[in-house]
Amino acid sequence: MPVEAPEHCRTVLARLLVSGYIHRSAFLHRLLHPTTTTTTTTTTTFLHNTLIKCYSASDSYSAPGGALLVYSHLLHSSSNPDNFTFPFLLKAQPSSGKQIHAHVHRFGFQSNVFVINSLINMYSSFRDLHSAQNLFDSSFPNNLDVVSWNTLIHGYLKSGHLRTARRLFDQMPEPNHVSWTSIVSGYAHLGQLDVAHSLFRKSSSPHVLCRNTATWNSLITGYARNGHLSLARRLFDEMPCKNIVSWNSMISAYAQSGHLKQARSMFDEMPEKDVFTWTCMISGYAQNDDQAENENAIQLFQQMLVEDGACKPNEVTLVSVLAVCARLAALNRGVWIHAYIRRNGMRLSDNLGAALIDMYAKCGCVGTAVETFRELDCKNVSCWNALITGLAVNGVAEEALKAFMEMQEMKTRPNSITFLGVLMACCHGGLVEEGRKHLKSMENSFGVEPEIKHYGCMIDLLGRAGLLEEAEEVIGSMPMEPDVTVLGALLGACRIHGNVEVADRVCNRFLKPKSHAPSCRILLSHIYAAAGRWTEAHRARVSLQGDQVKKVAGLSSLELF
Repeated sequence: MPVEAPEHCRTVLARLLVSGYIHRSAFLHRLLHPTTTTTTTTTTTFLHNTLIKCYSASDSYSAPGGALLVYSHLLHSSSNPDNFTFPFLLKAQPSSGKQIHAHVHRFGFQSNVFVINSLINMYSSFRDLHSAQNLFDSSFPNNLDVVSWNTLIHGYLKSGHLRTARRLFDQMPEPNHVSWTSIVSGYAHLGQLDVAHSLFRKSSSPHVLCRNTATWNSLITGYARNGHLSLARRLFDEMPCKNIVSWNSMISAYAQSGHLKQARSMFDEMPEKDVFTWTCMISGYAQNDDQAENENAIQLFQQMLVEDGACKPNEVTLVSVLAVCARLAALNRGVWIHAYIRRNGMRLSDNLGAALIDMYAKCGCVGTAVETFRELDCKNVSCWNALITGLAVNGVAEEALKAFMEMQEMKTRPNSITFLGVLMACCHGGLVEEGRKHLKSMENSFGVEPEIKHYGCMIDLLGRAGLLEEAEEVIGSMPMEPDVTVLGALLGACRIHGNVEVADRVCNRFLKPKSHAPSCRILLSHIYAAAGRWTEAHRARVSLQGDQVKKVAGLSSLELF
């Protein structure tokens, strides 16, 4: 029901502000209704600023346009922008920063420190450091504060200009803990850990005393990211006061480097966890090839839902668990996660959609994978790749190639993973001519350079079709050295088709005497033995001595309903 009286509109806006409902996107959209905006010409600058601020904090795709619409309404009202309007507007619509900068001058706020800091941040975020520096210099020294210095230093660090950032830092009248944390973090991020550590120690000297928990965390993260886990742990143990970021940094470092026992030990000791903590640990288990660790990922996810009701899994958490379900073919649990997403009204993003498609396809539910793909509002290249690859590995070659054609019609540009799926489809479907065409079109039509995996698919396709000489020619024309997968594909085809001549040439041309390719030598030995050439078969077997070759045991899993 429209509110026509201006005083009623102001009352509604005030109540929404006090209640906090104004931050919900549905209310923001309603407030932009023509009836509201045309009847509130006397709305104060404060309420306009409040609306713009709410849009600046919103992740809705319509937020930037909404903020500009409110600002436009402000300009046509009896009120004028103030020094709070422009910082909120720059945050909501940074891409219009230069036009907003012009309005700053128009309304006389070019000397206001809050506005200047927002403009420096806007230019820095777009890596327009020339404009940021010019604005800084023209405002120096009277219209700047410590935030101005810190914002420009952070901009230079983010763009990799460490020397310029350090020069500015050294010129600062009084660096605060944010300044010290930024410069320590900058050196640590670029791997200059000695300098970072020296600055870190200096930040706690009696005449500085600017070290805080964030400064500790920046150096811990730097050590961890550069593989110095023992130094990171020593620093962590020295910390006088740890926060959740400190714990998360260590857990993430241990999990990403494969030290899952240490990560889990710290995870269990941690006094308070957030969604990042749970996700780090779950992702660490999920990225491991061991089936038991994959099971741990699912168990920990279930524990998260039961023990920490206030901590809801996010997109990254769910993508990690779905990847495990796909690897273990745990369809029942994957379906439950899909139902959880629907129950909680979570939007199917590109990454989450691709993970669901991949899970259903790897569990053999091709129809459900296609249905999930069709349900997605926005399909990026990852979603198309999951669909094409899923159809390919399930042997639905024609459908995979149709999906590839549809992808092009939808103006989504394929990448190297797309073509790997396409070539896999050709391989599973025995579509030799299609495979030739797509391998050639990769670079000629799409500018995607074929990698060793693409050539491996093509060799496998030609080998299955018995075109061994052509496969040999493709290997010879490759711009890189063939790896074990490529040679193994051709030798495996030689064994199936009993072609000793091509196997001989491949061995003499590509298989180095000291190369670490035991699987290829075993195949070669089988080929010679099948042809009755026992001397060569024995020689191939003898060449394996000292390689400590052993057969890896296979495994399979069965999901109990």
